[in-house]
Parts: sequence; C-alpha cells; structure tokens
Amino acid sequence: MLGPTFGHTAASITGLLLIEKLVLEWVFPPWIPLLEDFEARVGKNVAVGIIAVANSAITFWGIGLLFALPPMLGWRRWKIQQDRSLDMALLWRSLPLIAFNFLLQVLIGVPFLLYMLPAASLDWHALPATETLARDITVWLLVEEVCFFYVHRWLHQDKSMYAAVHKLHHTWTAPISIVAIYCHPFEHLVSNILPVLLGPFLCRSHAASFGIFLSVGTVHTLAVHSGYWFCDDNGMHDEHHAKFNVNYGVMGLMDQWYGTYQQLGLF
Repeated sequence: MLGPTFGHTAASITGLLLIEKLVLEWVFPPWIPLLEDFEARVGKNVAVGIIAVANSAITFWGIGLLFALPPMLGWRRWKIQQDRSLDMALLWRSLPLIAFNFLLQVLIGVPFLLYMLPAASLDWHALPATETLARDITVWLLVEEVCFFYVHRWLHQDKSMYAAVHKLHHTWTAPISIVAIYCHPFEHLVSNILPVLLGPFLCRSHAASFGIFLSVGTVHTLAVHSGYWFCDDNGMHDEHHAKFNVNYGVMGLMDQWYGTYQQLGLF
C-alpha cells in the first residue's frame, strides 16, 4: 500500500543511522579533548551554545549558498522545473525574513539542547549505542513526518491560515535552497522547528546525535528546496511548490495514506 514511500522511509532511517555511526565513531571522538578544553575555559553551556550556533550557520548558510549557485548562474542541467528561472529581486526581498527565521530557530534550538534534554546527553564519553540510535532515529523521523504533514496540510486547508500565514512561503513556486525557511515565523515555529524537536525530547536523546540529526535535516531541507536533482525525495517537495495540493509530508508516508502523494509530473 505504501509503495515507494515505504522504501524512502526505510532508506532514510538506514542512511541517517549510517551517518550517525560514522560521525560518532570516527569524526567526533578526536575533537572531544578540544571541546572539553573549550568548555573548561568558557563554561559548558557557553561552549555548547557557541558550537551549536556555528554548526547551524555553517550548515544552513554554507551548504545553502552552495546549493543556490546553480540557479544564480542559470544552470539548466539537472533543474527540475526547466521553464523557470531565479527571480533575483524576489530573493533579495526574501533575505531579511530568512535571516530572522534562522535567528529564531537558533534562539529556540540552543536552549532546547541545553535545558530540555537530560544532563547525561552532554556527556561526550557516553555516546549512544547502535540500538539506541536506531530507536531514536525511527522515532525522530516518524514524529517529524506525522507532525509536519498535519500542520502543513492544515495551513493549506484552512483558507484563513493559508492567506495569513502559509501563502508567504508559496510566493516561491520554483524555490531555491535557502528559501526553505522563507515563511511566516509562526509557521516556522509550528511546522519546521517543533516537529524536529519533539522526537529528540520524547527519546531523551544524546546532544551529539541530536546535532547530527539537525545537520542532516538541514541539508535535506535545503536540497528539496534547491530546485535541482540534488534533492533526496524524488522531487516530491518541488512538486508541492508547483502544484500546492499534493505532497504535504516529508517522506511521503502520510501522503500515501491520505491519497495526496504525487510523483513528479504525473498530472
């Protein structure tokens, strides 16, 4: 019944688990002594906060701008909507709100990391086992899929909410990477931020694995808004921006269930 969306979900869980294991076992450990030295000098919370903000900025703005280069340069190869070009004037007008929403997610995400997860989540020598990661990742992705789908669909189906809130995001019918967070701040909170935080809160997840999840999720969001076949969702979200009334979810599970799943270009 779930068809390709089940495979996409399984691949997402497996792929994220592999990335988590790679980073936690090979990339992160050599940095722990430097992190602990930084914590000793400025305090644990300040150190973790600075690193979290730096990681968020590098991921969103660094990778986001790389993904934005093809439309800025007018590259047609691998472009999903071949008949559309980047509106640079609209992009410049969008940047202040994008910057504000980035600040908003940092101001919410960093305190969540420091105060809403258990103290043990900041123990860099007690990283989660594979079984814990597999459980957490499954919960994270399913919680995000369900919450994002229902909130996103509500913002479309409630005409007053669409007009007052969600229509702003759909100013971009052929989006590029960084306009992923070009939206009303209320929408950013209830649709983008809270669904991502809820899963780690329920699982009482480790801060390191949570940070990796945020980074991978940010790259995913940038990719599916890129307008190019960098996306890892088979163009599902780009089709939503083009058609409006399909593909409300992240992985397609809820859309398949409710009959709103639409593969690219089928109508």
